[in-house]
Amino acid sequence: MVHETQEIGPIAGPSVWRVSDIADMSQCTVKLSPSDLKALAAEIAVERDMTQLQLQSEPLITQMAEIYRELKTGRGFVIQEGFPVFDWSEEDLQRAFWVLGSALGIGVSQSVMGDLMGHVRDFTKEDPNARPYRNKRELNPHTDFCDIAALFCLRGAETGGESLLSSAHAVHNTILEQDPGALKLLYDGFYFHRHGEESPGDEPVTPYKVPLFSRFEGQVSSRWITPYVELGQEAKGEPLAGDKLDAVTLFLNTARSEALQLRFTLQPGQILWLNNLTHFHARSAFEDGDDYANRRH
Repeated sequence: MVHETQEIGPIAGPSVWRVSDIADMSQCTVKLSPSDLKALAAEIAVERDMTQLQLQSEPLITQMAEIYRELKTGRGFVIQEGFPVFDWSEEDLQRAFWVLGSALGIGVSQSVMGDLMGHVRDFTKEDPNARPYRNKRELNPHTDFCDIAALFCLRGAETGGESLLSSAHAVHNTILEQDPGALKLLYDGFYFHRHGEESPGDEPVTPYKVPLFSRFEGQVSSRWITPYVELGQEAKGEPLAGDKLDAVTLFLNTARSEALQLRFTLQPGQILWLNNLTHFHARSAFEDGDDYANRRH
């Protein structure tokens, strides 16, 4: 990854939002109508592999195009609601999720398992060493390996499991105001450990530093996963310390601050679509009830 070597300045625009800018989550929400759901049900009923499905309904194409514009040039995240999660089968819900996503881009794998659609549940009973998104612990602010990320809520937890979202651009501007030197270190970047997800022939740790903030063609994007950076820096013999550790600590505290981190609970039938290049997302810890088959999903 590279970024333009130019003076670091503030970012402007609707993507620079703070919690105080969002009076009610309804201003970030769009709804599927009964006719939308009828059209979607007809599309996923086609006997074709899920990955071969493409959205055909004109009203739904229009809605997804509006969502895309909001992700790219607006606030940067949208909640879409109205899915009858208790009436449709899990397979049909997956197919519906996929066909809507196909209107925004090309689906890509995010894990070494090669899964195009990950299941975010607590798998620690089956796998005590389950990756962070497959257990119930808190997740720190991070980004994923894609341009647009999405989370579809089928079931909530008994307690906890809030979704946490911060505008990377607001975090950037806040750090710029508080400590420009720390922001420069975040632009300089860090080594990333690839956690076994490297391509054949690639090194397990990036041979280059990955900027936390990167400016290219006037656009600022973000890249961060705390444990990947910590392990990558250690593997290169440069564990986080001194000014770099201070800069990372400032970043995490800023991204988690009450002023910048929006906290909300996705409800069954809601999808969170977000611009992964301009947001840090996280999750609070959660607990499921005794019925493990109906755990948070």
